[in-house]
Amino acid sequence: MKKMIFFGATALTILLSGCGTTAKFVYPAKMEKLARAASAPLTGRTVAVPPFDDYRNAENSFGTLFLYLIPLMPFGWVEYDRPDAARMFVSIDEFEFTPSEDLAKAAALSLRRSNLFKDAYFTFGGEKERADLILTGEIQSTKYLGNMWTYGLSLYGPLLWFLGAPAGNSENTLTIRLILRKKDKIVWEYTFNRSRKIWQWLYYRMGYDVFAYSELMQEAMNEAIADLAARLHENPHLF
Repeated sequence: MKKMIFFGATALTILLSGCGTTAKFVYPAKMEKLARAASAPLTGRTVAVPPFDDYRNAENSFGTLFLYLIPLMPFGWVEYDRPDAARMFVSIDEFEFTPSEDLAKAAALSLRRSNLFKDAYFTFGGEKERADLILTGEIQSTKYLGNMWTYGLSLYGPLLWFLGAPAGNSENTLTIRLILRKKDKIVWEYTFNRSRKIWQWLYYRMGYDVFAYSELMQEAMNEAIADLAARLHENPHLF
């Protein structure tokens, strides 16, 4: 019995401490999967991308994680509107992420790679005047949901993890709106809203709690570029 308690407590300690892991937003998730509309720039226009506007809610709730200690309670959970301001996930300690800058830089990189335009670059504002077009963004959600599963067994639940039962799951949501302007006139806009959920085991996908944000942003930009390319094909003089 003492050994069972020891192994269960050890597993919980590993998960709750996140092994001291700090995850970081890295873009792109896979360089080779960035969308390319052409082998050479389709237009001679340039695009400036300033930091995105942050419209996210500001509620982060983590106290519910410890509900796993209650007998017959199958799991404890956390829910973060701003995961970049949180300190406890399923298997990591914190998330190094500055959405207003990181997502804008990601958008600029994807646009530059797409060859829709002559150039696209991130700027804090000082270089906006040099660009023909301005891409702005609205961050509406980066919600994170995480569950730690103990199967109603309280402190004994982690023993099932050693037998192959899932230790938890993480869900990332990204909702953004992109707006392309030419001399203060909106010429194109696009909204992306998607979630991705993964299951995590004691020795598999640990540390992947927030990895999907990069994947989701890459999907958002790939789809936005496809939509923008179609718009440009329909109306080449729009920009």
